[in-house]
Amino acid sequence: QRVGGISTKFEEYKHKYRLYSLDNTYNADELRKWYERVQKECPGKVELVCELKIDGLAIALTYKNGSFITGVTRGDGIVGENITQNLKTIMAVPLKLFKPVDIDVRGEIYMPKTSFEKLNEENLKNGEKIFANPRNAAAGSLRQLDSSITAKRDLSMFTYTAIIEHSEFIPKTHWESLQYLKELGFKTNPNIRLVDDIEGAIQFCK
Repeated sequence: QRVGGISTKFEEYKHKYRLYSLDNTYNADELRKWYERVQKECPGKVELVCELKIDGLAIALTYKNGSFITGVTRGDGIVGENITQNLKTIMAVPLKLFKPVDIDVRGEIYMPKTSFEKLNEENLKNGEKIFANPRNAAAGSLRQLDSSITAKRDLSMFTYTAIIEHSEFIPKTHWESLQYLKELGFKTNPNIRLVDDIEGAIQFCK
């Protein structure tokens, strides 16, 4: 079930739900200003979920009745590339969920640093391309037309959000959504914390 195939090219695939990019800041005061804007829309104390930003490739996974149907790269957020066969070779991508739900999941495919170092050592011995960093290695591995090469690259995935179409349980918050993803069999980042307000988020960053 984990063996893919060889493609001549990747087909374009229009996302059912757009994949947005993230804003960033390296400044606590800018975070506080952002939180003030949030509070104008949602008055009072607003809890926040803090998690690490993993440097990999964003992907969208579609499941019908709990079975993995398609996996697509982010692309420009509206149209990506169908890399389902390659994603099937990654052990962290469940082929069958623990519950028969219809769900679209967003995740980040990444290459652990130990795998990155091992890959570069092997490539150096064989006179092949050396990757500059784990993100480039993950991107190159995911876009192989021969999925057996992807399978050897020891990629992994963290999921970070979901759009649920059909389920007996619909999470009310992002925190509940992350817990539900774990129940379904997805891997989520272990360094996730629920905090009371922006000061808690800033402490998390520190």
